[in-house]
Formats: sequence, structure tokens, C-alpha cells
Amino acid sequence: MSRPNDYQRAERAELNKLITEHLPLVSRIAGYLKARVPRFIEYDDMVQIGTLGLMTAAESYKAETGVEFKDYAKQRIKGAILDEVRRMSSMSRLAIKNSQLHSKAEHQLANDLGAKPTSQQVADHLGISIDEYENQRTHADRFRTEDLDSDEGGFEDKQLGSEPNPLSLIEDEQLKELVADKISQLDDRKRLVMSLYYVDEMNMKEIGAIIGVKEARVSQILSAIVSDLKAVVALET
Repeated sequence: MSRPNDYQRAERAELNKLITEHLPLVSRIAGYLKARVPRFIEYDDMVQIGTLGLMTAAESYKAETGVEFKDYAKQRIKGAILDEVRRMSSMSRLAIKNSQLHSKAEHQLANDLGAKPTSQQVADHLGISIDEYENQRTHADRFRTEDLDSDEGGFEDKQLGSEPNPLSLIEDEQLKELVADKISQLDDRKRLVMSLYYVDEMNMKEIGAIIGVKEARVSQILSAIVSDLKAVVALET
């Protein structure tokens, strides 16, 4: 077996560098999609599939096309994740039929009532129990991914709100180290929220989808953390 020559080693090193530099892009896309795909799809699984998409993008990328690698990689990462979501979410004919019946009933009731109908009203209209209606709707909602195909790059629309990175507000290096130490002492969940928000630049909706809480709760967690860290700074200045 022939050993790789210097050119091949350099090419492989460049490829690995390209992949490593763009790994944060995988986390950001996975976080964005997590808030929009069926809840049974796990974030970690999306990251793994997205990483494979990134590796495929790096191996097939042609600079001479004039397309920046980041733009090319976005599509391959997103495409890989959505392909896997569809594979895991093959919608049954019954689910499709029920979804169509629900939509028709909701539309008709909205016209009759002049307002969006409640779940109970839709169930009564369909002649089924509220529990049966909710079960049907949950099953159908698991498989709605088609709207994501035309959703171009929305994950980059960072909606950070009003909480600046605590470390960015501190100029004194010793004080910055103290705050960093306090952050390292946070529990796993709070550290994850901080990392997703400030490092991966996800918005609160995306973070909520990952940790399983509502957007408002993420805001509360972040605000509490930042308030505590500001108190630390105030005591030391």
C-alpha cells in the first residue's frame, strides 16, 4: 500500500481545518431547526447528522464555482438534517387524511365563528372526543417539515434581546477571571444556556427547544445569571 505523499497530507490537513472551523455552523443550524422540527427529533442527533453534511460539503466543495464555502456548507448541513428528519418521520396515509380533515374543519369553523376555533370546537365538529382529536393532531404534527425547505438561512437572524455578554463589559483582567470562574461554577443547565446564547449565538426560542422549556423561561434563566454576575462585579469594584 502506498503511503500518502506531502501533497496528500497537506490536502487532508486543509480539509480537516475547513471542517473544524465550520463546526459552530452545524450547532447553529441544528439549534435553529430544533425549534421547528418535531419534538421527538433529538438535538444531538441533528448535530451528528449535520456534521456528516459538513464533512461531505468539505470533500465536494469546488472553490472555482465562486460560491463561498460557508454558503455551500449551509445548504449541505441543512439538507442532511432535513433528509434524516424526513426519514424518521415517514407520514402515514391516515395521518395525512386526519391532517387534511383538521385543516378543513378549522377553516370552516373560523368562517362560521369569525375567530379561530378551540380544540374542543374542532373535535365536536369532527364528531370525535377531544382526546382523540389531540392524539390525531399530535401524530400529524410530528411530520411537518416541508416549510423548512424554503426557509433560507433564517438561523442567522440572531435575536439576542438586551443581555450583553458579561465578560465583554469587563476590562480588568483579574475581574474578568473572577467572573469566568463564577460561570464555571454554574450548574450544567445554566452553563449550557450561556454557551448556546453567547458562543453558538442561538436565540431564546432555539435554546428553549434544546433544553425543553419555553422561550420566556430561557429569558428568565439568562437574566438571573447576568444579574448574579453583575452583583459579583459590583462587590469587587
